[in-house]
Amino acid sequence: MKKLFQFLFVFYSSILLSQTVLTSHPIDFKKSNENKAKLNIEKLRTLDEVLLSATSDFKNSKENNQILNIENENTHEVFVFIKDSEKITILKYNRALFLNSEYVFPLQNLEDVQLTGCSFSKNGKLNLYLSPILPGNKAPLAFILTLKFDLENKTHTLYSTKLPPTEVVVTTFQMNNSFHILAQHRIMQTLIVYSFEEPKVAKKVFDLSSFTFQDKNGKMQNFNSLTNAYPIEKMDVNDYNLLDKTAQKSKVYIQNNHIVLTLDYSPKNTQAFDLNLENGYLSEKNFPQSVLQDAKKKSNSFYHRGKLYQINVSESELSLDIKDFNSGETLKKTRVLNESDQEFKNIPLFIQKDSRKPKDIKKPKQFLQHLNDLDVGLTVYNTKRKTYISIGGIPMAENKENLFQANASYNSFLYDEFSDIDFAPIYHFKYAYFESILDQNLELVAREETPLAIDKLHYFVNTTKKTTLTSVLKYKDYYILGYYDKKSKQYIMRKFTDGFN
Repeated sequence: MKKLFQFLFVFYSSILLSQTVLTSHPIDFKKSNENKAKLNIEKLRTLDEVLLSATSDFKNSKENNQILNIENENTHEVFVFIKDSEKITILKYNRALFLNSEYVFPLQNLEDVQLTGCSFSKNGKLNLYLSPILPGNKAPLAFILTLKFDLENKTHTLYSTKLPPTEVVVTTFQMNNSFHILAQHRIMQTLIVYSFEEPKVAKKVFDLSSFTFQDKNGKMQNFNSLTNAYPIEKMDVNDYNLLDKTAQKSKVYIQNNHIVLTLDYSPKNTQAFDLNLENGYLSEKNFPQSVLQDAKKKSNSFYHRGKLYQINVSESELSLDIKDFNSGETLKKTRVLNESDQEFKNIPLFIQKDSRKPKDIKKPKQFLQHLNDLDVGLTVYNTKRKTYISIGGIPMAENKENLFQANASYNSFLYDEFSDIDFAPIYHFKYAYFESILDQNLELVAREETPLAIDKLHYFVNTTKKTTLTSVLKYKDYYILGYYDKKSKQYIMRKFTDGFN
């Protein structure tokens, strides 16, 4: 399925969006002798928070080349790691993004591993972490390879950390210049956080076995059963999260030495947990969902900067509650849409089918009927001056699965019968959504048609065929897109800022 572009493309697709080339550097990728392993894109997305989930198509996946850019939070230097089958190249840029140094470390047998993250010690030493490419999202991560670099002397040390086979990786993340793994035990109802801190790996275990969980029918379940049915999705707390991610029922948010886990299995309640990474303490919070006139409804939530945003959707109405996460106090309760509304605050309501141009729906009643057929979600995003909110729905998971299977069979027939013809897969997906701004009173108001940096970045990637091996870095108050330009055979970094500049 083609990923849904950022919603704001509808406003800006006809406008020439500017961006600035910050730097470029020639790259000589070495080809592997044998395609030993097929790159698993979905696992890559869950393992690496820096890679752009909507554009990590890895057009050079048969060689398993990879590029990753990461900021040293203390010095604000930017490091670019470029991996092919035979070597890892490190480009070091100063805080003004001028290239300071280039290091090349010849290594063998890199076809079956992928860049996962890095860390910077207090004395400035650099560690790079690699993990095996795994078949499927629930395969256990057997080990982490650590490459400890001494850039001054141009030497490196390689060692491996084994992980228990009873655990599977939920996600990895960078925090405070350190590398961490969030894992889940296969049998025990626990979440485990591994922190790679020299000279050892610290481990914290959070036990959820004493808590009760309910599915959408009110039936009691254990934690592992529910998260197996609804895998945990990591949100980017400083980035715009696509609705494809935020409509999921299990989400984690990582910031300020805390992991916030929100579970929206029950339409009556958002169950949340705060995992304190400093003291290992685990606390539970419950946030009741609003009651609608129609008892048959759908709900979801999104955590952002100390607030929990909850939506409830039925065929006849849509509500939004904003609550203080720590106290549980309701800060705002809004009946956003009702079937009797004639218009909606000058905020366009959109229906999009497949990758076709979104259609503006004038009647809120019609929009609600479309939205009620979908899995609902919302996302909240801040710039320096504005708080943006998107609410909408994506195809339900069971519908996606049925369509994938049907189209896989159909396209398999086409490939067999017409092997020389490249047929694009045929899907029939529907999205419903709208975007607005939250003012100082937490009221929804129409947003101005000013493009965000992340919108321009996505638009550039999806309309420029020469880009591949993309990675995205939020740097200062703008975004850096790093990618390999197939035509010029260079690594290029582009700067994207908010507005029309």
